[in-house]
Amino acid sequence: MAKIDLPKVSIIIPVYNGGKYMREAIDSAISQTYENLEVVVVNDGSTDDGETDKIAKSYGNKIKYFAKKNGGVSTALNVAINNSTGKYISWLSHDDVYYHDKIEKQIEHLASLDDTDNIILFGDYDLIDEKSKLIAKAIKPHEEIEEKPEYALLRGHINGITLLIPKKAFDTCGLFDEKLRCTQDYELWQRMSKKYRFVHMAGIYSKSRQHSQQVSVTNPKVITEGDKFWTDLLEDITDESKIGLEGSVYKYYKEMSKFLLDTPYDKTRQFCEKKIEKLEKEANNNVNNIKVSVIIPFYNRKNIVINAIKSVTEQTHKNLEIIVINDGSKEDISSVKEYIKANSKITYIDLETNKGVANARNIGIEKSTGKYIAFLDSDDLFKENKIKDQVIQMELNNSAVSHTSYLRKGLDTTIIMHSGILNGKAIPRIIYSCGIATPTVMIRKDILNDSKYRFNTDLTIGEDTCFWLELLRNNDILGIDEPWTIVNVNNESAAYNNSKQILGIKAIIKYIMNDKDYIKYDYEISLLFKIFIDLLTIKKDIKSNDEEIVIYPPIGYCPNCIDMLNSRSWKITKPLRRCGDFIRYLKKHGLIKTLKKIFFKIRWKITGRK
Repeated sequence: MAKIDLPKVSIIIPVYNGGKYMREAIDSAISQTYENLEVVVVNDGSTDDGETDKIAKSYGNKIKYFAKKNGGVSTALNVAINNSTGKYISWLSHDDVYYHDKIEKQIEHLASLDDTDNIILFGDYDLIDEKSKLIAKAIKPHEEIEEKPEYALLRGHINGITLLIPKKAFDTCGLFDEKLRCTQDYELWQRMSKKYRFVHMAGIYSKSRQHSQQVSVTNPKVITEGDKFWTDLLEDITDESKIGLEGSVYKYYKEMSKFLLDTPYDKTRQFCEKKIEKLEKEANNNVNNIKVSVIIPFYNRKNIVINAIKSVTEQTHKNLEIIVINDGSKEDISSVKEYIKANSKITYIDLETNKGVANARNIGIEKSTGKYIAFLDSDDLFKENKIKDQVIQMELNNSAVSHTSYLRKGLDTTIIMHSGILNGKAIPRIIYSCGIATPTVMIRKDILNDSKYRFNTDLTIGEDTCFWLELLRNNDILGIDEPWTIVNVNNESAAYNNSKQILGIKAIIKYIMNDKDYIKYDYEISLLFKIFIDLLTIKKDIKSNDEEIVIYPPIGYCPNCIDMLNSRSWKITKPLRRCGDFIRYLKKHGLIKTLKKIFFKIRWKITGRK
């Protein structure tokens, strides 16, 4: 492409006492592979006995050089912009460096985009020290920024030296605020963001130098200016946009508070925390107006279901309806009826025949009238604060579906199951390992009404996981890492019963393999199949005379799985699977632990000693 066809770019370099670094900066500008450019250097009243002036003048007509009285970097940048003739402006600080193809790559990328006149490009960069040695790579989360462009500013992803700005943006939005000494760049980006799109371009084409003489280190206004700017920035957005970014206004301030922990702007973080406290107080005051429906199906178990019901009636949250469903019990349940008959909050439903928990829960969903629905199995219990605290969190986070951690109690042990750490887009994890316990779940009723999602009544086990997969197809899940439910287990519980696990996984596999959305999760499905195969050949350890004997009894039979394991393609690809296992283990545990594992495995193969 001929030079005349390429837009002119002005690289502007403000300098103050730049003798130590400015030559490297200017050299990187004039040696760009992009030809149609000019380099504008502005000396902001340096006090280094003319050294800056001497270096700048040594470049002759290779640069446009201006000298002025000291007024701060904003004034120097504005002089440079006003004396630039390029269609685009690229800022280079005198102590930073461009890679030789910075401008060329950005112009090429810009040409590939639509509406280029209204785009400001920014990118990744290297961090270097005083001797130009690489410290780290600052690579920004490209997909996140594309999904939420506001994060370019709100997460501090923009470094001025990576920008390519249409010059007309300065005509439209104004120049740098000369009263500011530390936040003049982000204050201008904030103004520009209202009329221009900041677009992240992946790739490193600039070097940002870290040293002790930077303004961010030496200027006492860094904190005061910064606190004011960040407070103004996070409030310069509508509540609707806050909800769009994080799902709720509450979560917006929570996420901003987390981000600010790694910054010096304590006053802005405290501002966020006050907002959070105010929203929590409002939610706590309003929670009593919110009705919750609790669905409790039971089959026999007359002695323990009363305890489950009691754990709901004793909740601190009183705006409840309790739907108790007798799923065709065979034993005398008159004691249950007697217990609940005097409680006006309890709706009792008698089913003539046992059709399974999925059917009973669906009937409960249809009968419920609360804003939220919670489920409780007949042998489990709610802690007294469970419903109130979970509703508050759902209101604060504007969540449609939530679940919590829980206490798993039984077989002489009580374990905290931190399942509540599963949060957000949970589908991939649920496919191969669903840790969601049904009694911990709370769902907003309107999404069940709108979607018509219900438990699959054809399944006797695995119906809950399939329901979560259906429900979370278009919804994120709020995870709350608090054990507000007690889940009682025994030898017949799915968590400890191999045969039930096999049946459950088979149901999930069938559901996933017949779903056009979920069939694409190849890696997660492969993990699920691996678990399934392991369950089919479960190990039973028997100790005798201090020696361990390992037996592999066939628990079930899966002809397709056995055929796959014996197939030629499975055997041929075994080395590739082993390599994949090795790489994953190496990434997770590091080289030393990986080598130790290999050593002990080889020793066991040779000697039989573990």
